[in-house]
Amino acid sequence: MSPGKLRRLAPARLLTIAGALALAVMMLWTMVDIGARLAFNKPLHGTLDLVEVTLVLVAFLALPECFRRDEQIKVDLFDTMVRPRTLAAMRLAGEIATLAFLVLLAATLIQPLADAYRFGDQKPDLPVPIYLLLLAIELALVVSVFVVLGRAIGQVRAFPRTTDAAASHPPALHGNNGAAS
Repeated sequence: MSPGKLRRLAPARLLTIAGALALAVMMLWTMVDIGARLAFNKPLHGTLDLVEVTLVLVAFLALPECFRRDEQIKVDLFDTMVRPRTLAAMRLAGEIATLAFLVLLAATLIQPLADAYRFGDQKPDLPVPIYLLLLAIELALVVSVFVVLGRAIGQVRAFPRTTDAAASHPPALHGNNGAAS
């Protein structure tokens, strides 16, 4: 199998496709519900539950791809004011903090997942087991952990190295650094 085809089958990509399918189901079900309500004054049973389920899937299944593409919201307030090494260190610290947060989320979801499975919890109007939703969220978080870990490793490998004394000093803010002209 070629590397291009293998990349298209990456777990983050598969989860994104599943999230897109959930979005399509949500939109189609909502359109049919509105049509049935308008045409026959008979809304579809379980619309609220279906929208809740698919919304959770859309949000969490797209998370690994968002991390893979580096498309999360960022504020580049200090990017132009610090040295390249400092900026790289700040970005690495951000990746490590993201990784720690994702691991914490994944770890704290294990107990509710086990409880939902053990007690057989399901949505009130549709027979959708809650543990399946939590399992999808857990899967998305675990894939996100691996994606962010790969990004952090890549940043460590690409960390800028300073070799000369000129690179260790920040650029002057004034043209002649305060010297008389």
